Amino acid sequence: MVRIKNFLLPFVLMVANAVVGCSNYGASNQSSDEENISKLVEDLNGTSSQSVKLPTASAGMLDFLEYAVAISPEIATLRAEEVRAKSGIDLAFSANRPQVNASSSVGGYKADISSGAFERGASVSLNVSQLLFDGGGAESELSAAELRLALAETSTQVAINRLSTEAAVAGVSLLLAEEELLVVQEFQAEIKPYAAQLRRMSQSGLIDRSMLDEINGRLLEIDIAVQEAKSAFNVAEMEYSKYFGDLSASTQNFVLPDRFEKIALSDTSFLNAPAVRESALRVILAEKQLAIARSAFYPKVTAEAGSASPMDPNESLSAQAGVRLTYQLGDGGARAANLSMAKADKEKAKRAAELIVGDTKKTLRALSARIDNIAEVHRLSEKKLPILVDQLKVAESQIQTGQANIQKVFEAKLKVNDLERRIRRSRVELVKAKLDMAAALGLFSI
Repeated sequence: MVRIKNFLLPFVLMVANAVVGCSNYGASNQSSDEENISKLVEDLNGTSSQSVKLPTASAGMLDFLEYAVAISPEIATLRAEEVRAKSGIDLAFSANRPQVNASSSVGGYKADISSGAFERGASVSLNVSQLLFDGGGAESELSAAELRLALAETSTQVAINRLSTEAAVAGVSLLLAEEELLVVQEFQAEIKPYAAQLRRMSQSGLIDRSMLDEINGRLLEIDIAVQEAKSAFNVAEMEYSKYFGDLSASTQNFVLPDRFEKIALSDTSFLNAPAVRESALRVILAEKQLAIARSAFYPKVTAEAGSASPMDPNESLSAQAGVRLTYQLGDGGARAANLSMAKADKEKAKRAAELIVGDTKKTLRALSARIDNIAEVHRLSEKKLPILVDQLKVAESQIQTGQANIQKVFEAKLKVNDLERRIRRSRVELVKAKLDMAAALGLFSI
């Protein structure tokens, strides 16, 4: 017993030292981990836009959207998922290739365990096998891996379409906000002389006091509009920076290229929609997963050949070759449960695809109708504008002859300003609707 204790004592001390060392390691590395995290965050900060070509301020929409996609962490993550999916194909294909296993043992052996000492020796074995049949499991795994790659690529395109639309809308909104602020400030400066003249006329008794109160109310509305335009511009700048960072805003209007617009306005086939393609791929992938689950109920047949050398050099080298058939008789219900889940997943994917197809059809029809409605409103507003401009010119000319007063000119200017603002907004809403249609049809991923 004493000899055993003496033997265990060094071992206990060694384990104790290791435990103490581990505890000290955890404490000492806590600060080191924090430093590593901080360094990593610093390295990641701003690296997404490195080596990305910057579009010029006069570049078109697609150049700006290409930049937004290039610096997007979300798209970079999806690209990495595509690379991972490609590796999954190689992994699945490996099951159909010959499997080679080698092993070696070094140690001692005894020809007769009852007598003699251990002799030193080494053994080497090599085994080669080739899958012949497994109920289609390996083939289905390969097909599933290829589908996962297609699904990963489609998911990336869906994200690119969505992000491109959001970025384009942010660019359009910024241009509109900038234009709105400039126009309302110019109108505020333009209208002030007329308002001052109306105040003088009110003090002279030429117009009723209640009329001046109404005009002052309209002037306050203009002041409020200026503040709202400033706030909208600040918000638009922040939204723009989410997609383009510190990139200067475009000096050109964000409009769809002609080829995009023609497709967006004419081709409403729901089959082109990325969301529909993605849902269809999920259904097909679920079918392959079901085939994999079913293959577990089939026997597995492999061709095998191998050779082994014993540790005893006096013994002969052995070799074997043949066909191995294996079948699992019982697994506690695991295969049946897995098959049931695969069937449920397929049904779930099918129902989800039906819902997406229906929603996509409705969305495309709604977008088409929305584009037509906005275009008609815009057309009628532009048709009405020259009429109001003529009325303003007539009112301004009639002031000199006494046939009109300054109040009429003031009201005419307000009407022209309101209609011009409606035209600007309808123009932007039309662009946004076309962008939504282009995204729904997957045009940003072409």
